[in-house]
Formats: sequence, C-alpha cells, structure tokens
Amino acid sequence: MPEDILFLSTNRFDPYLPLRKFWFSKFMSENGFRVVYVEFPHTFLAYLKRGLHPETEARLSRISDNYFVLRSFPILPFFKRNRLCNWIDSRLFYRHIKGALKGLDFKPSLIWSYVPFFPDALEAFHTKTLYDCVDDYVSLPGLIDPNYVLELERNTVNLVDKVIVTDTPYLEDRMRLFGKEPVVISNGVNYEVFSRWLSMADTLQIRKRIIYVGNVSHWFDLELFEKIADALEGFEIMIVGFASVDVSSFKKHPNINFVGKLMQEEFAQLLSESSVAIIPFIENELTKATDPLKVYEYLAAGVPVVSTCIGNVSRLPVYVTSRDNFVERIREAVKEDTIEKRRSQTLFAKQFSWETKYKMVEKILENLKAQNHPS
Repeated sequence: MPEDILFLSTNRFDPYLPLRKFWFSKFMSENGFRVVYVEFPHTFLAYLKRGLHPETEARLSRISDNYFVLRSFPILPFFKRNRLCNWIDSRLFYRHIKGALKGLDFKPSLIWSYVPFFPDALEAFHTKTLYDCVDDYVSLPGLIDPNYVLELERNTVNLVDKVIVTDTPYLEDRMRLFGKEPVVISNGVNYEVFSRWLSMADTLQIRKRIIYVGNVSHWFDLELFEKIADALEGFEIMIVGFASVDVSSFKKHPNINFVGKLMQEEFAQLLSESSVAIIPFIENELTKATDPLKVYEYLAAGVPVVSTCIGNVSRLPVYVTSRDNFVERIREAVKEDTIEKRRSQTLFAKQFSWETKYKMVEKILENLKAQNHPS
C-alpha cells in the first residue's frame, strides 16, 4: 500500500461537520498511512467578502502523528469559467501543496481527490490518483460556466486510475459517459454515536419536535420550511447547524428554534428524542445528485424521516413526498411511529457505518497496490 496519501478536499477541516472526507482520511491515518488533508483554496474575492487578510503561504497543522491539515490558501477567482484563470490557479494549487510538503518529506504515492477543477495539477504530481465524486459540481451556483466545469471533470476522470461515486445513479451515469466504470460507496454514519439511544429505548421521551440538521443554503426550501412551522404550530421546529443564506424571515415564527452548530455527540440525542427529522430540499439538478449524509444519521438515531424526492432517499426507509404533501407526510410519520419501528430502523442503518464503508476503501487501496507491484 502507499505510505503517504495526499487528500484533496473541497471542504475545510471541521470537527463540527465530519463529512465523508474527514472519516476516510481519519481511518487512513489510523491504518498505516500518513495523510495530508488539503483544504480547498479560497479565492481573493472570498477573502475580500469576509473582510479577512489572506495568508500568502499555505500552513500545515499537525492533528496527530500521521495526520496533517494543509490550511486554505488564496487563488484567483473565475477558475471555473475562464481557461487562463484555471491555468494560473492550477499552478498555484500545485505550487502551494508541493511547497508545504517539503518540510514533511512527504512523497505521496496516491492522491485521493474530491477536486475536479484542476486536472493539470493532478497530472503534475505524477502519481496514482483516485477521484471520489460526491456532488454535481456542474450545478453549483456562483462564478461558473457549467460546460467548462463539465470539461474539467471529464479531463479529471480520464486521467485518474480509479473513480468512486456516492450512491446516486445520476453521478454513476455521468462517470460512465466519461468512460470510467465507478465504484459505488454510499455516504455513512458514525453509528456508535447515533445508535446510543438503543440503550435507553424503554425510557425514551419523544418530544413534539421536528428537527433538521445541517446547512441552510440555496438548496434548502425556505418557503416549505416556513409552511411547516405555520401548519404545525404545536411542534418545536429545530435547526441544528448554520445558515449561508438569509433566514431573517424565520424570526416571525416563534416555534422555530435555530440552535447553531453542535458536535455529533450533542445533537444525536436531540434527534432520537424528536418526533420527525426532515430534509426539505428543493428538487433540482444539484439535489438530484445528492447522497445526503444527514439521512444516515437520522436513520441511525431511529427518528422517522420525511424528505422531498432527492438523490437516493427513495431507496431508504424514508417518507418521500412532494413539497405540496410534506406537512401531511409529517403527520403520517408521527401517527405511525413506534419504538419498535425506531429500533428496526437503527439496526438497518448499521450497514452504513463509516467503519463498514472504510472496508470498501481498503479493498481499493489494496488493488491499487497490486497494480504498482505486478506478480
């Protein structure tokens, strides 16, 4: 197996929001690899918007003996729509990473990448590369030319040695169109934490609470959420997370409780004690390609789940509905809820533990090693 793995993320390293990238890189660092987790760079426009002074040099932080985080660094905007900007940023991306790795004597023999925007930089590393596709980057908002992003992703897929996708047929089909048969690994759950309610199932106190965990962003149906708050005034409507869009209209609803970001250990019990957990997303190209991590957390916590028709949720024990019938499906979920159904749902979710998902990752790493050392 490769000893050093360079992990190219599209997110910051955030223990409050341990995503797929966090878990896979963490397990690698605990199973014989040195890992450098590279946060995605921010553009100078993003720094200007936030009133921050960008660091000119990427900084390495040591998390544990075998785990390091390369903090975000600035690049030019427009790299998702302009070839010249992309050409410059590809070189900045490569240069920052290579410069930061020198001090560690870190020589990656595998790049595990979530980044489809800089195929030139990936190629410049001259090592085995894997692309783990978890989103439809073509449908993301912002300074983007969808056709150009599609071209960048196609070039990325063509040069890598292995492609993984989450459990979404939409992304599977795209990778096949690009000429690669993907390995499907769904998102997972910190099962140990979210299944703890089982030990107190006989005394569980279910509250009149409807709960949402995660980011309130452009894919979140604000109008539907307020409709739920109006129609179900007897329920507390709790949001655990943060907002990246304007949610000032929520203030007129006294039953909406925005508690902010919490660690998983803190909100797992809130989930298990709730009447229903919801995923009120807008149905569009972006959400069609999603494999929502929160649904696995909801299932493991035992709470009934109501969602709009997005991603792969229809394959799971979830109340899937249109926005017009969302409130009625919440009422139905509450009426049909039992402790036995919750227990069965939690046990079903065990197959999605991150430990189980990492066993699939290990097989991929072993196959890549075999390709490096033919018999």
